[in-house]
Amino acid sequence: MTSSRTHRTYRTGLRAALAVAITAVAVGVTGATVAHAAEPIPPGTFTLERSSSDGAVVDALDAALTTVTIDGVAADANREGRTGEDCKSVLPEVTTKYCWQSDDNNTNQWWAQGVTSTYDAYGSTGVTPDGRKLLVASWYDKDQDTEEPDDGINKGARISVLDRANAKYRHVLLAVPDGTATSPTFRIANTHAGGLAWYGRYLYVADTDGIRVFDMGRIWRANTNIEESIGKTAAGYGAYGYKYVVPQVHRYAGQDTFRYSSVAVDRTTSPDTLVATEYRTPGDTSQASPRTIRYDLNETTKLVAEDSSGVAGADGAWTIGVDSLQGGVFVNGRLYLSQSDGESRIFDGDRGDVYRYTPSSGSLVRWGNHLPVGTEDFSYWSGLDELWTTAEYPGLRGLYALDYGYYSR
Repeated sequence: MTSSRTHRTYRTGLRAALAVAITAVAVGVTGATVAHAAEPIPPGTFTLERSSSDGAVVDALDAALTTVTIDGVAADANREGRTGEDCKSVLPEVTTKYCWQSDDNNTNQWWAQGVTSTYDAYGSTGVTPDGRKLLVASWYDKDQDTEEPDDGINKGARISVLDRANAKYRHVLLAVPDGTATSPTFRIANTHAGGLAWYGRYLYVADTDGIRVFDMGRIWRANTNIEESIGKTAAGYGAYGYKYVVPQVHRYAGQDTFRYSSVAVDRTTSPDTLVATEYRTPGDTSQASPRTIRYDLNETTKLVAEDSSGVAGADGAWTIGVDSLQGGVFVNGRLYLSQSDGESRIFDGDRGDVYRYTPSSGSLVRWGNHLPVGTEDFSYWSGLDELWTTAEYPGLRGLYALDYGYYSR
């Protein structure tokens, strides 16, 4: 989830280990209360300060490029996903699942990270203006991990826009406006993209030291013939062959040591809130106990609520006391968390675990092995009672909806 983690390539014995994992029986089926150090902490230090991309440059790019809606991107899907029985899964409480086209499932260049949806974006029935129900996942280019680069060309981060009706999807590159108003361009978004929260027109992306904000309301079309570079060229604007880019328009810088590893929308509060969780490697005593913080959202501007001085203050914070947290979302006053088991997958077939923390009572409940190997972000879809997560490792990737009703009992 965070950029400090290094993913290792598969060992020779992985296939045999996975064969054992597929036959393993999930434990903790009814949930088990666990000893913990989860408790509220003062939220006052977890402030965010917003900066914005140069408006004149963004306007110039608007004028130079064709803008496409999210429905336009979904209608132009060029990849075939799969769903249902075509996606292998032994998870006990999964109600819906999608898996990627084989080259995306197996690639070592792009690693899946975050997940969000049109319910997060629009609320209510969770549909786009044209009536589509979409899932959006984020990926980061492995070349950001300098210890284990892939092809040596870092393309930053991208998202996949998947239509639930047919499992078709398209990748869209994330980009940062650059240059000047008279010579506008854009460059890669060099971020791990560890978690996603789509709210209104804005896509919030966890960025370790803060949160990046991309504008889903101004998706630009690029020249797909330009495959070796990004931004303005003599042949037009390119994005390494990607047809569409989403520009960064804001960035929130954290003013504390908190590591923004995931983000999620909670539409069960008033006002709506943005939830951020923190990843810590097991045994890393140099980092504080993993924490979760929550910010009010401005339901009109769709940005994080700010005071008169332009500072966004957290309205709640909790120390969780659980390592390897990959995602978290509040639903009806309870915090649901995803925990990965990392490299233990190779040796004992461990999958990820679900945690539920109830601040009002202090209880922490765990369901072991209820999440996929390499589980990542968490997102909630009301009405459908779904908790969504994704999985990152090559050969094991997918999008999975858990039965929220089961975990909320």
